[in-house]
Amino acid sequence: MKKQESLARKECANYNSGKCLGVMFSRENGKLVTKIDKEFAGKDCIANTSKCGYFNQVVIRGSQNATR
Repeated sequence: MKKQESLARKECANYNSGKCLGVMFSRENGKLVTKIDKEFAGKDCIANTSKCGYFNQVVIRGSQNATR
């Protein structure tokens, strides 16, 4: 779990001194849309769980692609 926390600290755009900014991305009608998810915003970072879609879909995938 420490590895995810370290990766969040280094690579996650939502990570701010241990707190989550809550910015989530989606695609609607071919356009990238950002929204603040109040369930995450301002709360402790949960990158070490499977509940953070942004971390799992963006940060983890991006770090895997960078190591290839």
